[in-house]
Amino acid sequence: MSTPLNGIAGTASKIYHQVLNIPYPKNDDEQLLSSIKAAHSDWQRAEAMFHEVTDPDLVDYTIYDMLATKTKYAYLLKTAKNKDLHW
Repeated sequence: MSTPLNGIAGTASKIYHQVLNIPYPKNDDEQLLSSIKAAHSDWQRAEAMFHEVTDPDLVDYTIYDMLATKTKYAYLLKTAKNKDLHW
């Protein structure tokens, strides 16, 4: 079964947690909740960038980035809801 943190993404996540001295999630549910928090941060970052850019090409990019990060966040929330996970 595939989890959100397999392969390169899993290795990068482990390094990220070690560098920031954050406990690494131990099971699939903890990994999913951690992914939700990261996706929410990514979405907030994308929205902030959208409000800062002035170049028309960057406006297009930030719109796509915002939509992508919002969609990922919504997907992960839906996955957690289907698993009946709560904060």
